[in-house]
Amino acid sequence: MNKFNFFVFGLLFVVASFSSCNKDNDGNVSSVFVAGQDGNSAALWKNGIAQSLTGTLVKNEPAILPKTWANSVYVSGNDVYVAGGIRNEQDVNVAVLWKNGEIQHLSDGTDDSNAFSVFVSGNDVYVAGSEGIFVTLWKNGKAKNITDETYSGYAYSVYVSNGDVYMAGGVIVLAEVPDIKSFAKLWKNGESQNLINNEHGFAKSVFVSGGNVYVAGQGRNMNGEPVPVLWKNGESQNLNAGFGGASSVFVSGNDVYVAGIDNGRATLWTNGVAQYLTDGTNTGWANSVYVKNRNVYVVGVAEAGSGVITLWTNGVAQNLAFGKNEADAHSVFVK
Repeated sequence: MNKFNFFVFGLLFVVASFSSCNKDNDGNVSSVFVAGQDGNSAALWKNGIAQSLTGTLVKNEPAILPKTWANSVYVSGNDVYVAGGIRNEQDVNVAVLWKNGEIQHLSDGTDDSNAFSVFVSGNDVYVAGSEGIFVTLWKNGKAKNITDETYSGYAYSVYVSNGDVYMAGGVIVLAEVPDIKSFAKLWKNGESQNLINNEHGFAKSVFVSGGNVYVAGQGRNMNGEPVPVLWKNGESQNLNAGFGGASSVFVSGNDVYVAGIDNGRATLWTNGVAQYLTDGTNTGWANSVYVKNRNVYVVGVAEAGSGVITLWTNGVAQNLAFGKNEADAHSVFVK
């Protein structure tokens, strides 16, 4: 088999794999969107096929850091929203939002900024992130700072339920230098909410279901080691006893799914019970989980530094990208 035929065979295999794995338990076909980065560029995949994101800025010298990146994807109707960032020609990070591939700058590039999460509710588009030292929420492109100069903060996740806007992230208390402390935080409509045992941690994801507010992130155990944590209505639950962190939470019916890392293994917790997606031979992690029609989708990296992004569907892995540089997948959304 020559190289061309091998490439065509490989491409057909990938497309066929994704076509079959996107069928739910009732035989319906879903579209799986994944946002991340492949090498130095933001990337969006739909059913395993890379989609173009505009706005990449090219500089003559080799890039040490990614020039564009995609942190979050949300699909509403026929519109696909991706939140992320670009590095401008002054090496300042600029928060951006892509809608159907067209870029919108959320900040002017004066201070470093980043857009970590996007959520659509009705006709309103919410983006959570940071600008300068401030936790920032953009609603339909208009910025509002959630914190003041007391903290250096960031918001990794935004979720809207019954008109209430929830944001999860973290703050660093600047006033306590050199004994700087970080705290996992939850905000509801801009007001700070209490999270038990949130010191030396951060919150990466928030989900609201049945009147309950779930937050996933990282805290510390009694030995001071970082551990994955799930907060439900402010009460904390350590998901393991050792090194790790939680990146994403999704609730479907009575089941609570959390994606993260446990002692170097990409992990999915279902109602607190761990399922290891990798065996720990190489460091791997799971960044995002989404449940649709009883199918559980998780994206992340099975082997650090491999340039390979992985999508697990009900625990079965498919390689999504084969980048020459280190790649990562930050968000999955299923329509």
